[in-house]
Amino acid sequence: MSEQQDALEDLEEAGVLAAMSWAAESAYARTMRDYDPDAGHDQGWVGYTAHGFLRDRQDRVFSCGKYSVSSPADALSGLDTVAAGLLPGEFERMPRLLPGAVRRANLNGSPGWRFGDWRWLQAAFPFGESNAIPWPQKSPTKRRVAAQRLPGPTDQPMLPVEEDEAHLFQDVMAATLLAADESADDLTTLVLAHAVQKELGVRELFLGRSRLNKGGGTAWHWKHDLLKPPFGDYGRGAKPIAPKPPGGFDAVPDAAVRLRRHVLEGDGK
Repeated sequence: MSEQQDALEDLEEAGVLAAMSWAAESAYARTMRDYDPDAGHDQGWVGYTAHGFLRDRQDRVFSCGKYSVSSPADALSGLDTVAAGLLPGEFERMPRLLPGAVRRANLNGSPGWRFGDWRWLQAAFPFGESNAIPWPQKSPTKRRVAAQRLPGPTDQPMLPVEEDEAHLFQDVMAATLLAADESADDLTTLVLAHAVQKELGVRELFLGRSRLNKGGGTAWHWKHDLLKPPFGDYGRGAKPIAPKPPGGFDAVPDAAVRLRRHVLEGDGK
């Protein structure tokens, strides 16, 4: 089984892909509702705003950050906070995941989330240019992610550094070595890449393994279009509570699961 299959099956089974899709849909719906070119909003405003909303929506659906749940009582009272500021119907469509299944896992200060051994960071890109994202020109963190080793017998560093370009990757190498010292976790970091064409109101959303495309070439080892899912209709309806993931989150209290269910389900549980 390929890494892509492993990642998509793990994240799909846990409801994480549906949650990502919901988060992006909500983020862009709110962004485009607030977009007002007469007020001076431009493409930069759209991208920056949507990026922030996407971070916020992921924290909401994964119960992270200010939406984290520390006790059953907190989970019950926090539902108002989770729903605040969402457009009508969005809270009802929000997939329900076990609090604690996904945790914040920032990388060098860049917001990230983790499920099992998979971590993902956000990245914005110009609409229609996902395959040409110039990772070597991005931040040291994004460059480091794109330089991750690939699994398998062909496990090779993804830093094809030539002598005259070595200085360009010194910070990446330093960050990689620092990270190795900071944690023994064997995380694979993916990228949740998003874009919008504001005039047409269409958007893109991919999850994949970025590739350090030094000198050009494709920007991905693999990517999956979350708007054309093979596994289900992401973000269009409430999803069942996620099963316990491989690798475990045994510390998650069962009581919190019941409290995270929607208050209007009416089953009295």
